[in-house]
Amino acid sequence: MPDERLSTAITLRDGRRALVRPLEPTDVEPLSAYFLGLSQQTRRRYGPHPFDRATAETLCAAADDPETTRFVAVLPGPEGDAIIGYMILTRTIWDGDRQRYGRALGGACGCFAPSVADAYQSQGIGAQMAAHVVRAAGVLGLRRVILMGGVQATNYRARRLYARLGFRRVGDFCTGHGDGQILNYDMALDL
Repeated sequence: MPDERLSTAITLRDGRRALVRPLEPTDVEPLSAYFLGLSQQTRRRYGPHPFDRATAETLCAAADDPETTRFVAVLPGPEGDAIIGYMILTRTIWDGDRQRYGRALGGACGCFAPSVADAYQSQGIGAQMAAHVVRAAGVLGLRRVILMGGVQATNYRARRLYARLGFRRVGDFCTGHGDGQILNYDMALDL
């Protein structure tokens, strides 16, 4: 039986309501549509996995993974439900994150990776959904949450969101090579 504390309703600026809940095995179609609808700019800012139907199928098939809870914001519509937000909360720490954070990881630590559909960005959906996912981290027994793969220094909207949620900058690192290097920040939140 699903834990009801992992689901909540959020309100869009236009008054519509969306349900934030864990990903389900039956979400293949809306998750695939969500991934395929992301702009190149959003894809460049968010990189835990590919954005295609095969990935949607794999993720939905593994929806009951005890190490990872994938949250979706589902907006009902006349043509069916649409996913407008997707966020990962996992106990699995990537090797690169583990090396950069070192001792800051502590015992019950999780990784967080949020995204919002382009048409719904800057409307408060990410903030409401992320706040719920952070609360859910505590319900799941986590004591600290880090950003999966960090956040690009030029991603000002995301950095403001993380700061409002209580994340603090704990380090920086660069990705890319030569003139194509990108400055990123590691951020952590103690629950």
